[in-house]
Amino acid sequence: MLPDSYLKRLARVKPYAELWRDDHKFVEHRIGLYATFYFDHFHPMVDSNEAARKALIECWKDYWDLVGTQHQKWIYRFGSSIRGYKLPTDKVPPLDAYLSDPEKHGDYQYYVHGGKHEDDASDYLFSTAGFPVYGAPEYPKDIAYLELQAPLEYITNGKLSAFVELVKRCAVRLKVDQAHGGLGLLRTYNEETTTRSTEYQLSQVFSGVDVNVPYMQMSNLFWNEQGHLGIDSPHWLNVLGARWVEKLGGFDALKAKLPEDVFVVEPCGEGVFIQAGPYPEPGHKDDGLPPAYVWLNRVLLPVRAPKMVYCFGDNPGQLAQRQGAMPYFTRFDAASAKLPPVGGSDIQALVATLSASASSESKRNNVPANQPCPEAGWWFTPAQANSRRYFKQGEIMPSVGGDYGETFWQWSPDQSAPTL
Repeated sequence: MLPDSYLKRLARVKPYAELWRDDHKFVEHRIGLYATFYFDHFHPMVDSNEAARKALIECWKDYWDLVGTQHQKWIYRFGSSIRGYKLPTDKVPPLDAYLSDPEKHGDYQYYVHGGKHEDDASDYLFSTAGFPVYGAPEYPKDIAYLELQAPLEYITNGKLSAFVELVKRCAVRLKVDQAHGGLGLLRTYNEETTTRSTEYQLSQVFSGVDVNVPYMQMSNLFWNEQGHLGIDSPHWLNVLGARWVEKLGGFDALKAKLPEDVFVVEPCGEGVFIQAGPYPEPGHKDDGLPPAYVWLNRVLLPVRAPKMVYCFGDNPGQLAQRQGAMPYFTRFDAASAKLPPVGGSDIQALVATLSASASSESKRNNVPANQPCPEAGWWFTPAQANSRRYFKQGEIMPSVGGDYGETFWQWSPDQSAPTL
């Protein structure tokens, strides 16, 4: 049985569990489980990548055995244009045949999902990509990724542990540099401005529901001329390759810094697997930052990548580099800096520290539509892109309609007036 206190925190994601695009053509986001794995990808003149290809095929079989092959609905074909085909189809070969093609040894992309419509964000996804490696033989490798998704309901229907074990097996097969997972915003492949704006808005509400865009994030984790740059910020599930474990002082030293009544820390291939708490935490702003994630952030900070971006450009209201990306990427840092010394390893002290440092913004309640505004200022609703607006105290806050569920207005972290 899941604790009632956790179920109440998890229920906060329900209004955002399925978000349609403004024109209602397809589901733009869901909230569900995900895992992303980053692993070495070599130029074909240096290495055949055969071990990684075999590992991907094993992960493919393992994943669909867990979630069910009946959820293979759409496959994309990549080339001069991108097109989706309803499965079954002969337009794109099966994964094992696709990866056996010598032309794909250095450049591949395979994407299968379970949405009702071609462009739907889906609870079910197997997506992998390894892009051309430039600069060989001087710079012989880059990193590739595998992304898996599963329904939110796995948390409550008894399948969560099976998903976690799948993550461990795939991490070992792929000999990952790093991997992470937990609750995430599961996005459409057909990314548009509204996709990025919604991710920014929800990143201000949920610190534990990860924005995950591996084709963007990978270049901040590895760059061919500089090599391995660092790891991602902490998540519920974390796998660190041997190089990162060594930089953190080794397995025993790392485990000693993570309270055993909160964290699962165990060997995973040549690296380490870390689970931050028994369940993935949404981290709604009214509940505060997930304490275990804040603690883990302090421990992993020495090997974190120096920067991160989640989309191209530098547009306001998106997780671009000079706008929301770095504040989001470093969202646990301020709370981590206020933690007591590592020696005690007392999670209760951690919870108390976080509670004491909670900001007034985190204590403001969400306001349902058609209710008076409790405090003058700038508010927004994730039910509509670019919805930030100023309300006077007592002004009725409207419903925006649509398929997002009930409208709730939330205090905006940005209380500045828009610039002209």
